[in-house]
Amino acid sequence: MARAMRVFAVLLLSMLFISPLLSVPARSQQNVIHVLNYSEYIDYRVLDLFEKETGIHVVYDEYESAEEAWPKLKAGGQGYDLIIIAHTHVAVAREQGLLHKLDKDRIPNLANLDPRIANHPADPNQEYAVPYMWGTTGFAYNKECGGSPPRTWKEFFDPEVLKQYKGRVSLLSEFSDVVEPAMIALGLDPSDKANWNKETADSIVNLVLSVKPYIVGFYGASQYMPELAAGRLCLAQAWNGDILVVQENNSNIEYVVPEDGATFWVDYMVIPRDAGNVAGAEEFINFLLRPDIAAMNVKAVWYASSVKKSLLQEVAEENHDDELEEILENPTVYPPNNAKLYPSPVLTGNMLNLLEDIRLKVLTGETSGGESGGGLSPAYIAALASAVIVVLSVSLYVRRR
Repeated sequence: MARAMRVFAVLLLSMLFISPLLSVPARSQQNVIHVLNYSEYIDYRVLDLFEKETGIHVVYDEYESAEEAWPKLKAGGQGYDLIIIAHTHVAVAREQGLLHKLDKDRIPNLANLDPRIANHPADPNQEYAVPYMWGTTGFAYNKECGGSPPRTWKEFFDPEVLKQYKGRVSLLSEFSDVVEPAMIALGLDPSDKANWNKETADSIVNLVLSVKPYIVGFYGASQYMPELAAGRLCLAQAWNGDILVVQENNSNIEYVVPEDGATFWVDYMVIPRDAGNVAGAEEFINFLLRPDIAAMNVKAVWYASSVKKSLLQEVAEENHDDELEEILENPTVYPPNNAKLYPSPVLTGNMLNLLEDIRLKVLTGETSGGESGGGLSPAYIAALASAVIVVLSVSLYVRRR
């Protein structure tokens, strides 16, 4: 009996220590916020400065594509207090009640927003979402690879063009940035929601599958950036700021704004429905909208800030910061007025479902006719495993709540 009691006591103590680790992180700690952001998308010194100024510690995680962050947002946030996500998903998140309404009194630096970016249709009044950074989707080309590089999306999605770079081409892991350029290649305007239909979806699937044998994979920034820098990729769908960073290590990499048009996007800061530290998240949003902090992030990631360019220029002048001044004048970061840009659309629920259907068909190798290449491909198994993990994660989260 004594031994049994000792075992029981050990088990009880173990449960007391382990249970907090299994719960949603930092629910009761108002001096901690959990943040989820795209990879390579902040000056990490900003996190330390925020903690020193506010006493709030930031637990910071990264992801590669909106398809990774979306299930977490749909599940209430899964412990995150702030998630930075593409504009494409903001409207759907609002409609489904997944976002916490913002207390604007806690975010006075909203006044620093560039009106053009602030008025984006994802949330033009910043009721639930605040613009973080914006940029374009084009593609990168390694001049050392030779050949005749594409200059349009139509050429980029041409198997005859890509076969000369077989195994050294990557598409983006964020599928909205695959689908929208594919629409442009087909002669369609991706910002016109009328083009988001079953017929177009079938054409996109067939187009992407036609070049799939020549690509090495669907890469996020943390994957294609080092591969381009090392010269292992010849062509890569890419976001403009990343390529400016890559060029510091490899001057042979060129960013191409396709002549038939690049897509223009905005990333947003949102507070999930079940965030544990809303006040801390709002304080962090306000901090990121400070011109000096926004300038640090612009210099680190080479993307255009949602903060007014004029305010960033003041920071550059006050600090005699030639590097910041150079970035602010760089047409790859801030495109000229004559650049052909398509605004990436805000997705509705139906559009999001269409996007997911395209993604799964491309990953599994299924044609528009519903046929696949026979057997279970590695991509099919990976997609199926991802779906199972998402379902299990949501299920466990619901049970914990």
